[in-house]
Amino acid sequence: MSFSDCIIIIPARIGSSRLPGKPLLKINGVSMIIHAYNCAKSAFLGGPIIVATDDHLIAKEITDNGGLAIMTSDKHVSGSDRIFEALEKYDPEKKYKKIIHLQGDLPNISGNLIQSLAKAIDDKKKDIVTVVVKASPDEYNDPSIVKVAIAFGKENPSINDLGKAIYFSRACIPSGNTDIWHHIGIYAWQRKVLNKFVNLPASPLEKSERLEQLRAIEIGMNIHTIVTSEHPIGVDTESDLKKVKKYFEDIS
Repeated sequence: MSFSDCIIIIPARIGSSRLPGKPLLKINGVSMIIHAYNCAKSAFLGGPIIVATDDHLIAKEITDNGGLAIMTSDKHVSGSDRIFEALEKYDPEKKYKKIIHLQGDLPNISGNLIQSLAKAIDDKKKDIVTVVVKASPDEYNDPSIVKVAIAFGKENPSINDLGKAIYFSRACIPSGNTDIWHHIGIYAWQRKVLNKFVNLPASPLEKSERLEQLRAIEIGMNIHTIVTSEHPIGVDTESDLKKVKKYFEDIS
């Protein structure tokens, strides 16, 4: 399968209220943003990998390590806005039709998972594709963990099964005796869908839950989900940072 029209973009901003300077924090001697960049390279999609940032120190960190960084506005409130600006600057001719939106604070996302996103978005009927994993009980009522209600069309979905997201929430959904799905915030977009999305105002549910993907659902875009067994560590707090440092120590 060819990924020649697929581009990977990683948004990275310097401001973080809970973990200042997060992208440049070292994990076993390597900055977090370089870990994320290396994860993107490990997918071997063959297309460009760009870090979209509002900070010259982050840009320098990327270029010093042989990568490509594009400066973006410091006014963006979401990662999708930032990656779209970088995309338009890098590719005004619109060569790349599919966009993989990674996160700079997921330093141990696997290349296989990124490739799964690229394969799924190759279907033009899919607007947006993202990833879910079964949540652990201690995550059910944690508002920092986004949960998803998903229609799979069958009971007991398996690894790599595709479902359709019905709703995203910081609350524990759905109720009852069913699996709770933890949303891993990486996405694959059709370019025309991303273009439409970033030009829409924030929606009421998006504002309420503080989850921009609800804007897509409210206007009728389809968001498909891939089931994975992987549980990459998102780094938002000092506790998360300790956890991911231990992860890299254990595998080194």
